[in-house]
Amino acid sequence: MREIETLVIGGGISGLASAWHIAASGNPVEIWEAAGRAGGKIATENNAGYTTEQAASMVLNFRPEVSDFLQQSGLDSHKLLRTPTSRRYLIHQGVLQEMPMKFGGMLFSPLWTLRGKLRLILEPFILSRAAENESVADFIRRRLGNEMLDKALSAYISGTLASDPEQADALSVLPHLTALERRYGSLTTGAFVRRVLNRKRASVTEGFSFRGGMSTLVDELSQQLGGCLKTEHRIVHIEPATNGWCVTARTPRGERSCHARKLILSTPASTAAKLLKAHNTTLSRLLDHIEYAPVSVVHLAYKKCDIDHQTDGTGFLTPWREKLMLNGSMWMHSLFENRAPQGQVLLSNYLGGARHPQIAHWSEQQRIDLAHRELKGLLGIRGEPIWSKVNHHAQALPLYHGHYAQHQQAISRALAASPGLYLQANYLGGVSVRDRILCAQQLATILGKNTAPESLSRSCFKLQTGRYKAV
Repeated sequence: MREIETLVIGGGISGLASAWHIAASGNPVEIWEAAGRAGGKIATENNAGYTTEQAASMVLNFRPEVSDFLQQSGLDSHKLLRTPTSRRYLIHQGVLQEMPMKFGGMLFSPLWTLRGKLRLILEPFILSRAAENESVADFIRRRLGNEMLDKALSAYISGTLASDPEQADALSVLPHLTALERRYGSLTTGAFVRRVLNRKRASVTEGFSFRGGMSTLVDELSQQLGGCLKTEHRIVHIEPATNGWCVTARTPRGERSCHARKLILSTPASTAAKLLKAHNTTLSRLLDHIEYAPVSVVHLAYKKCDIDHQTDGTGFLTPWREKLMLNGSMWMHSLFENRAPQGQVLLSNYLGGARHPQIAHWSEQQRIDLAHRELKGLLGIRGEPIWSKVNHHAQALPLYHGHYAQHQQAISRALAASPGLYLQANYLGGVSVRDRILCAQQLATILGKNTAPESLSRSCFKLQTGRYKAV
């Protein structure tokens, strides 16, 4: 049986970034992907002059480790910065309202009542303590008041993370904010200190995609991994063995088996649960209980002259209280150049999540009709879309609901029973591309030190929950 030092199962961004970091550190690695291409849900499509993303549309980065990764991998030269624009919108009472991005702007915004503004000003003087297993909704109400939750943060949680703020775990979903409170006792004070220190460190936050779209990220990593990446390798069996794991995959050329000293599962939680059911029932059960939300991305194009509202911003998010089914919309023609033909707008709209899971049972045309109908009222659109496309993901994002921080700790403990096994996926450490790259780097470091598998889970848990310096 062939010997492999480290085998990664799953070629999404988690698996690709992990394999790249391991290879870059000088250690042998191989990655097996079931599909004919790597990248998972990250994929760019070009059709009729429109460039659309199946899932992640961009990277928002404020971590130097990710910047270092982009430089070392050569991806930095492929970056495409988003178009500078200050316009971001929230839906308020059924109408698009520009969202101020600075604290001073909030105090003069019509989005908040006088009472709501006073509550924001008083935040540094709130002395309440976090309750155990606090939800995002409870955390925001306690620190910033009901209006901030209802009119802003609920839109971010449901629109960006597809989660329910009443159920989402604050420690897992808002790691930076909860870290600020723990360290400084106030979000406002902590944010001010962080801004001052970041100025000294020349920390930069930037949003970007890549020339050619987000596919460039996974295509470049795949190319650099070369023969280490094996596609069309569908795992049918894994079992613990002496000093590692025996793995069998079904390929177009028949079954293939190997012995891996270290095995990394970079698959959805349900897939990992099935593979581990016979060998670690506790871990399998914990993974099987992780819930995912369905999300549809409905891409619609219109003639710019047929839209009354300005579309030169980043798009909008929908607060939970608004009676609309769109979670949000990204205006891709405005965010990045050459995403739509001249004189046209390209709107990528998000449906589903924990807010409206029933869309999983809708037809493609029903999703298009719903998105068009709601956009028509919000933007003053005349006529029908001139082009449309739908990308649906039955299991789009893991929901960090309930006592999720405790759930991650339980996963970490259960891993101790399976030596040589590592978990590296978006249900541990965050769902963004930035988070996946950070966790991949953590994994490579741990493998280099030859420490226990549960250390990675703990490291990703610390990364996710903000148990590091808040600045």
